[in-house]
Amino acid sequence: MVPLLLLMKAGKQRCGLAGLGRCLKTAPIVLGIAFLGPTVLAQTIVTNITTTTYIDSRVSNQTLNYGQAHTVKALINNNVTSDGSLCRGLFQLPPQIWTYPPEQILSATVVFYVWQDNTGTRNVTLYPLTRSFVEGTGYGTSPADGATWLTYDGTNLWTNPGGDFDSGWSVVGVKGPVLDPDENDRFFSWDITALLKTSTSRAELHNYGAMLRIDETPVPASGMPRAPFTSSYDPSYPPAYWPSLQLTLSPVLFNVMISGGTVSFGISNLTVGATNTIERSFDLTTNGWTAVSSFVATGSSTNWSETIQPGWTNAYYRLHSQE
Repeated sequence: MVPLLLLMKAGKQRCGLAGLGRCLKTAPIVLGIAFLGPTVLAQTIVTNITTTTYIDSRVSNQTLNYGQAHTVKALINNNVTSDGSLCRGLFQLPPQIWTYPPEQILSATVVFYVWQDNTGTRNVTLYPLTRSFVEGTGYGTSPADGATWLTYDGTNLWTNPGGDFDSGWSVVGVKGPVLDPDENDRFFSWDITALLKTSTSRAELHNYGAMLRIDETPVPASGMPRAPFTSSYDPSYPPAYWPSLQLTLSPVLFNVMISGGTVSFGISNLTVGATNTIERSFDLTTNGWTAVSSFVATGSSTNWSETIQPGWTNAYYRLHSQE
């Protein structure tokens, strides 16, 4: 069992239980709430990433902003027929993610789509930034009103040209299956769950954003390893192909209370259509759980209650669910 929430609350029940002709003997009621972690169906939220840009080290492009570009490029030019220039993608996570505390996050995955993946054997790695950036409104235009290779906002310099990032916290992208061999297109994904649960990297992602960077060494003798990821500004693609954050949240209890002869609590982050069973135990040492209620979630949250019976001194509840 993985307890997501364990609450012990003392209270006293004396009178007023519906249908009872006598008062209960004064006794502490201990309310314990626990989730059966492995069988809980959590809620998954998919949110598009809309703040993106890329920066280009080519001399003629170092002062240009690409905040409204249709791609978020991570590439390296070769040093034989070209100039060995680099592109790095920058993005910020959707602000909604910061409303969920780390303990509620079961998984968090960043997903980008690329048409004609040419990364070959090279990785594309996600790094937290250590300085915030301005997206800007350019599409390879100047003067820049957002991040460039040299500046984080079109005016003020990065500490290091090409963006300031934390190399100590990184996630290598996972390349999904090729969707169409003629187009060599696929989705890349980065599991950032651990970064969101670690205070340093979480703060950096929150305050500054993240970078996508292809393996830049060794410089190729020929060709151009590249991943021109689709941005949310490309009108030729539906939102399903835009950058996104896929967030899976554990169910959460709220408004837990004993009042008026009943125990009640709300449950949020439910999966719509899943069957949920609430079980009760009076003694955790015996593992004697009894199903007391079952419901199919019609929304992401609900409320539940039951009447406290004479003689109860301890009651523990847990939730599990199935599709």
